[in-house]
Formats: sequence, structure tokens, C-alpha cells
Amino acid sequence: MVWELHVWGPAFSLPSIDAQCLATIAYFTQAVPKGQWVLVASGDPSLSPTKDLPALRDGSTWIGGFRNILDYVRQYSDGEWDLDGDLEGREKSDSIAFSSFVEAHGQPLLDLSLYVSSQNYTSATRPAYSSILSWPAQWIVPPDRRAAAKLRTRHLGLSSLDVDTPSSDNASSKSKTGTTPGSDQIPPSLRTRPRETPTSLLSAPQAASNIRLHALTDTFLRPLQDLLGTKRYFFSSSDRRKAGSLDCLTFGYLALALYPDLPQPWLADILRDRYGRLCGYVHDLRASFFGGPVSVQDALLDAAAVTTEQDRRSERHILPFVAPSTGSLLDISALLLTNVLDSVPVLSQLRASNRLTRAATDDDGGDDGNDMSGSERAQLLAIATARRKELVAQILTVGAGVGAFVGYLFYTGIVALPTFEGQGQGEAALQGRRNLGDMGEAGAMLAMAGHVDGNPGGNESERHG
Repeated sequence: MVWELHVWGPAFSLPSIDAQCLATIAYFTQAVPKGQWVLVASGDPSLSPTKDLPALRDGSTWIGGFRNILDYVRQYSDGEWDLDGDLEGREKSDSIAFSSFVEAHGQPLLDLSLYVSSQNYTSATRPAYSSILSWPAQWIVPPDRRAAAKLRTRHLGLSSLDVDTPSSDNASSKSKTGTTPGSDQIPPSLRTRPRETPTSLLSAPQAASNIRLHALTDTFLRPLQDLLGTKRYFFSSSDRRKAGSLDCLTFGYLALALYPDLPQPWLADILRDRYGRLCGYVHDLRASFFGGPVSVQDALLDAAAVTTEQDRRSERHILPFVAPSTGSLLDISALLLTNVLDSVPVLSQLRASNRLTRAATDDDGGDDGNDMSGSERAQLLAIATARRKELVAQILTVGAGVGAFVGYLFYTGIVALPTFEGQGQGEAALQGRRNLGDMGEAGAMLAMAGHVDGNPGGNESERHG
């Protein structure tokens, strides 16, 4: 059975626009034999058990995520296709530790560069998705991935990169540099500009953001360059001259930092100016993994065109792309319905908790290919239960608030229940007398006069009595 590796499509001369997908493709080119796998730029995260790509299909089994796929490859081949099989002791521990480091520090930088930055997203990232996705995914997926990137980088305090979001830094700078009230009425030619000092220049939002970006980038790149040194790979030696899983993972993140042509290329500029050794490392790995630049047409060719293209370019390595299947009307309808349901606040939270519950209760060795320990399953169930309880509490709180508000409207008379005609007139008259009685002695006299006028028969009988 030939494996199908489903990824996000090509962009920026790379076979995928996603770092984890790039890392998985690179690993397969070095570990899995040719003819055992094909590459599908499906761009459909619903295929993956993790609801994100990459995803590996082996018959009826689906495996989602870079780490899960690598574990499956190792188990399937009994370690024969394990690029880290010959690592021992400290090198193996360093590989695991640096892999976590790359994911933790590399992803926020790519989020800021490709998604949070409004100019880069509008000019490069979103058009790249439009070229690899079909309708309506090209209108749904990019905003969703950008929203997720903003959420992941919110704690960094760099919202000034996103011009669509009011920045607290901008607001504070305006309040600090603002003039006295009414100064905006002074003609510009007569206004005096405040002197620019080093403190004011460094406290400007753009300057402050640049300082934080440089610090984040240095924190990520300096340890990697120190670990690489003058070696070709991170753990290469006289007995070991091949890339490992850490090389594949690092390449995925550094390639998306270096190769995209962006209006604000701050990440690529830092990489080129300060970390030339890493730049050469990335160039060498791209030539080794993919044979050179990859275009969107390489991923969307049909089978006949792929054969012709391989014959024409047989001198260099060609990735085993297979044209993705076109979505049916049912698939398009399902995508639209899923997007609508995930946009409804209560339903989206309920669906998310249900997905966690299903992931935790699936049997080991199931179709998702994700073998979790008992503690991991218990943790997922605890998270799902907590989210469900929180959702119930929110529903009850909102319901109690709405009920109290409606009760207040009826109690104050703003909203009244419908009544019969006669009963309504009597209650209205009684209410009128009560209101007049609240106006003191004069109101009481008017109320008595109205009572006498409205009941002449009763008053006459009282006089005769």
C-alpha cells in the first residue's frame, strides 16, 4: 500500500506553506524509499485526526502531526526508516530538547512574520493560499489561520504589527506625545514640535516592536547556530553524515523565515545579516531535500503531466506529487456548514469539547494512528469535561440574566401581559386613581371627583340613605 502524505500546498518556492509540512516532506525524502509514498497538496485539514496538516494515510489509517507521523514511520519499519536511530546518549537527548525548542520559538516568529503583520499577510500570505486552495476554502482558511496566529502571539505584546487592530502602544505613545487641549486648532506652520531624544525615539511603537522582534529572533537563532557550528548537520560526525529529524524540523521553520518575498522582511534580514552560517545551511538542505525551487504547478499536475515532467527533469530530484482530487458539491457544502457552526459561540465550544472527548476515548491503534498514554487520555478528558462545565455555567448565567431582565420589565410595567377589555379598563381606572392619590390632597380630591362622576347611581342612593 502506497502512503499518501497530505500537506498544505506549495508557496515561496517551497513544497508547502507550513513549517510542519515542510519538515515532514524533508524527512520522507531522506528516510522513506521512493515508491512507498506520494505527496498530495490537498490543503484539507479535516482529513487529519488533529484537524491540521500534515496527515499521513496508510490505507484506512490516518496519522496527524509531524511527531505522530515520525513515530508511525519508525514503528512500521522497525527502526529501519529512523533518521535518529544511530543517535545515542546526549545527542539523542539534545535532539529531543532542541526539537521542542524549535517548535516553541520558531512558530511565534513565523506567525508574526507571515500572519500578524498586515502588510505581509495581505501582499504575500493570503495570495499564496488563494493559489493553492479552491473555492470556498480560499476565503475561509486564510482568515482562520491568521486568527489562530494572532491568538498564539497575543502574549508577546506585538499587536502594532497588525494595523487592523488598535495597539495599546500606539495609544500610549499618542497620549505621551499629545499636546495641550485645543492645540489642534493652531495652524501647522505655527506649531512647535517636541525635541526628539533617544528615549522618545526608542519608546516609539515601531522602534519598541523592532527591539522586541530582534530579541525574539536572536533567542531562537543563536542557540541553533552555536549547535551547528561548522558541521553540515547538527549531529554529523566522521561516522554519521546524514540529516536527522532535528535538521528536517529546523529547515521547515528557517526556510519559511528566509525564502518568502515580503514587504516587511525583518525576519529574513536578521537571518541574513547576523546568521550567515544558518542561511548557507538552509540553502544546502533545500537542494538536498527537494532539488531546488518548487512551484504550485508541480503540485497540481495530473498523472500524465507528472510523468512527462519527471522525464524532462530526471537529472534532479523531483518530489512525488500527485494532483489532489477536486472537491465534490457535498464536500463544499460540508465545509460551509462546518464554518458556520464553528462561528456560533455556543456550538463552536460544544463541538471543540466533543472533539477532545473523541480523541481521548478512541482506542489505541485506531484509524487516527495516535497512541496516547493513559495519563494523556485522562488529561484530555479532564480538559473536555472542564470546557463542558464552563459552557453549561455560561448558558445558565446568560439564562438567569435574561430571566431577571424580563422579570424587571414586567415588574415595572414597561411590558404588560395582555388582558380582557373590561378588566383592562377597570385596572386602568384603578391605576389612574392610585396615581392621583399619590399626588397629595389635591390628587385625592380629584380622585374622589372622578369617583363621584363615574358612579352617580351609587352617590344618589347614599344621599337618600
